[in-house]
Amino acid sequence: MKKTILYATLLALSFQSCDYLDREPLDSVTKDQFFTTATGTALQQYCNNFYPKLIKGHGDPLSYSFGMLEKEFESDNIFTWEYNVKSFGLHVAPTEAKDTEWQWENIRACNDFLMNYQSSPATQAEKNQYAGEIYFFKCLDYFNKLSVYGDVPWYTTVLNPGDEEMYKGRDSRTLVADSLLLNIEKAINLLSPKSKVGVSRVSKDAAIALKARMCLFEGTWRRYHNIEGDVKFLQEAYDAAGELMKEEYGYSIFKGSSPKTAYHELFTQENYNNNSEVILAKEYDPSLGKGNNVTRQIGVGETPIGASRDAVEDYLCATTGKPISLCGCEGHTTHTGIIAELENRDPRLLQTIATPKDGEYTYYLHGKAANIANIVATGADGSSSTGYAIAKFYKTSEFSSDHHKGSIDAPIFRYGEILLIRAEAGAELGVLDNTELGRTINELRKRVGFNHPLTVNPVADPKLEKEYPNIKGSNANLIREIRRERRIELFGEGYRYDDLRRWACGKRLDASVVVRAGIIPDASLYTTEQINDMKEELGLTSEGALDIYGKRVKTQAVFEEPKHYLLSIPINEISINPNLAPNNPGW
Repeated sequence: MKKTILYATLLALSFQSCDYLDREPLDSVTKDQFFTTATGTALQQYCNNFYPKLIKGHGDPLSYSFGMLEKEFESDNIFTWEYNVKSFGLHVAPTEAKDTEWQWENIRACNDFLMNYQSSPATQAEKNQYAGEIYFFKCLDYFNKLSVYGDVPWYTTVLNPGDEEMYKGRDSRTLVADSLLLNIEKAINLLSPKSKVGVSRVSKDAAIALKARMCLFEGTWRRYHNIEGDVKFLQEAYDAAGELMKEEYGYSIFKGSSPKTAYHELFTQENYNNNSEVILAKEYDPSLGKGNNVTRQIGVGETPIGASRDAVEDYLCATTGKPISLCGCEGHTTHTGIIAELENRDPRLLQTIATPKDGEYTYYLHGKAANIANIVATGADGSSSTGYAIAKFYKTSEFSSDHHKGSIDAPIFRYGEILLIRAEAGAELGVLDNTELGRTINELRKRVGFNHPLTVNPVADPKLEKEYPNIKGSNANLIREIRRERRIELFGEGYRYDDLRRWACGKRLDASVVVRAGIIPDASLYTTEQINDMKEELGLTSEGALDIYGKRVKTQAVFEEPKHYLLSIPINEISINPNLAPNNPGW
């Protein structure tokens, strides 16, 4: 059975702190009364409020969400039928802070706790655990802000209306990132290991994972955006990932039933309590009215999505281990149909993308071709905006046309990401050798039986050279291959847009650089009439693939540098506090 879901815990208690984080301002008497009487259970309940606010996973229970897949809509990995505004560079400066990262209630509540929790009568062990959780959530919220805005105000105390510091300007990225590093270390030192608190509660292990993720982002952002201090953060990322790789933590790559199913099985589990790979998970349970909608959203096709041809082409040939443009295999280098194109590739491809070939290890489409969105069959089951239907996170046994029946939990931090962080940081630092590749990238490949290990001197791939033209350092081909691995292993988990930003590769989203392409129509799967409909509605690229937005969308996707690497501060916030000016470049 699942553990009790955090956002549904303690409902029978008379303690009423569920809205505590949202009370503003809080007078000192109320705070004193709360913290001086707060038991360990009360401190836990305070922390519980942050989980649904900051850990999204497959989306809020009972929401109509694709969950973490939605973040990929902003990238070059997944295309929706209606184009994504941010992916097309058409997002505008928000007027208000609502529904943006420029909200400070969580930071205020974290600071409130940290200023007062020691007055609680709870045991020191309880106080340590929950203070560690608060430091974790403060870092997570600030990391989100740093990622999208760069310079932001750093607050360590509770501010009330009239306080002068409410009108301070933005602190430098350097100060914020250094402060994050100090705070995540506090979380690590205070928190209990996952073995004691479980996979659904923030642990020491999760804090180390967050440190690794934050430091890789910051180190590569500084390197590719020409800001000093990159080596420091890359080293911190490398070391943090290495810490979790120690035997004492007990993590390993989940192997599943077989190499042909292991990767897909990892993302369709109803709980991760005993999973060797998952560090932190978000739980769902339809029987408690806490179901998600992921399988239903993927399967019904009311809002068709599909993988991009560009993403699919990054998966290597299983026979040669080479890029498909170089392997010479029929169906790969020379296109002979969708089934041949998808077969004999890195096995993660057919555990991520649905193939129209029926078989034991076919997910989702069961021998049928994908319905091409509004052209072939409007809103029909199995619809895809590109023809590459997505199978990752789809669980056949719980598919229903009804909403909120999803029971699969969401991995928030997993060991697979940690191995990718270790490899990328090591390659950027110039310290990655074949032994370390064997412990990281090649462990991920072994999971699915892809028996072509990556070495420190891979052959150049012209596709990756165009994809990532600005690599720094002498081992550019190795860094590019690790980026390929990251795109494949983490597909659909919401990282790609931020990866392109931190690598200063945002031009990948510009129509002048990449055509948003789908399948090459296959006469063995679609009728002549259907193929003509596709061509008429969408048009074709120079290689004969569907041009998903070329005819239907009357505007071209743009990525303006440096503007689109950061978001605009809400305009009203600058009006209220002119010290926040100037806005980010281009806004």
